[in-house]
Amino acid sequence: MHRWLVVLLFFSTAMLSAQDWALLNPAYKYNYSNDGTDTISNQIFVTHIDTLGSDSLLYDLNLIGVVCDTCPASLGSSCDGCFVRVGLPQFMGYQCFRSGNDWYFLGEDTIRIKSHAAVGSSWLYDAGSGITATVDSIWSASVFNIQDTLQRIQVSNGGTVLLSRFFGLMRFEGPDAQHDLIGIEGAGIGRLFPGPLDYFDFQPGDHLVYKVSSIWWATPPGGPAFHAPTHFFHEVIIQGRTDLADSVVYHTSVARSNDYMSYTGWHLAVPAWQEPHDVWSFGTNSLLSAHPILGAYPGQILDTSICWWSSHGTRYLAQHGLTADGRSTMSSTIVGQSTWGPTSGFRPQMVAPGLFPASQWESVDIEFEEGLGLRKVEYKGAWLGASLSVELVGAVIAADTILPIPSIPWAVGIEETSMLGFGISPNPCTNEITVGGLSHGMELTIFDTSGRLVKAVRIKAENEKIGISELPPGAYLARANHRLPQRFIIAR
Repeated sequence: MHRWLVVLLFFSTAMLSAQDWALLNPAYKYNYSNDGTDTISNQIFVTHIDTLGSDSLLYDLNLIGVVCDTCPASLGSSCDGCFVRVGLPQFMGYQCFRSGNDWYFLGEDTIRIKSHAAVGSSWLYDAGSGITATVDSIWSASVFNIQDTLQRIQVSNGGTVLLSRFFGLMRFEGPDAQHDLIGIEGAGIGRLFPGPLDYFDFQPGDHLVYKVSSIWWATPPGGPAFHAPTHFFHEVIIQGRTDLADSVVYHTSVARSNDYMSYTGWHLAVPAWQEPHDVWSFGTNSLLSAHPILGAYPGQILDTSICWWSSHGTRYLAQHGLTADGRSTMSSTIVGQSTWGPTSGFRPQMVAPGLFPASQWESVDIEFEEGLGLRKVEYKGAWLGASLSVELVGAVIAADTILPIPSIPWAVGIEETSMLGFGISPNPCTNEITVGGLSHGMELTIFDTSGRLVKAVRIKAENEKIGISELPPGAYLARANHRLPQRFIIAR
């Protein structure tokens, strides 16, 4: 769903007055585009505030990582340009100092903007370069469907700054790029990032096929070592959905193909992902925990978005994009080249202050698409081309073929996913539940409607009694290893 939002109800007069020519509001996150489209290239927000006086504030702004395409390989990476500089400012700088109606943006240069200047007023805009600014005009206009006042400032180096009385810095045109405000998170207006559940927004009848793959360096007894690829496919057809407060539960028909193994003496490694079952659930908190890129801003440095049991700490930069029909994507930024192909990871060890080299061996390739969910997650390890990946290879959404369903020999050994259930009684319940059908030693986990783990119990008896008096009334989902999740309600 294209999440191009306008004001949901209305802005109160008090809220708009509070933003009177304020260039930054710490309660908001400002989304900017640098190419004239709805693609969010930058998100600016305040991370810390220091009060310096009765009318003076110092705002710390969020920082990003940037590919250093001029860094030579002699610094310690696999190729020229295979470095990422971290802790760098965006176009507004590292910090913003406000003194009355004067706003100073502190970066490589110090930029001064007077937010209440009259038409014809001039001042020193960049003292280091001797650049001046002049208010060219002030006029009324509709901005984000709100009647607003705009102020245009002409800069002597040819740039333009456009201010909004209610929304702050609408346009910043520097020597290298122009940034336009296209949305404000927290105010609910304009172009916004999708929420995690917006990526996994399926409807009955949707059809998805995933390929799960791994490659290992096999060393059979008495034979030469070789790459041993393995894979299988999951087919998912959405039969129904249940929307909860901060999660969604899908009822599905799931098929799993036989495993393809090039070397039967090797095991099939499976990455940790939201593997589909008859009941397939997604919660906001659990998605953000497993895939932090779904809550990231462009240029943010993140850890690998796949469960990998080593501690190599491969990292990547988040990047926002748009499909041809306007759906948001979040992906990892490609950095340099590795032995096994493009890499977007970089080692956690610094070779110089603020400088990370891209990994020659390890990499992570990530892509999520709004309405399609996971498009691809691949981790390439440090052991001679070892990798784990999950990729969406077929998708029919709302009867529209996004990715043609591949021809897979499902008839050969198709395994319908039929998981055993377990019982919870009474349901609804008050302060205690009895869980039956689980074996001694199995773990039962209970989640609330936001996907947050609220209780975990190790089963000790055939009909285990579990106290839940500490949990507030509401709906919960209970899970156990390789069993169908069970929903129950606490009502008091």
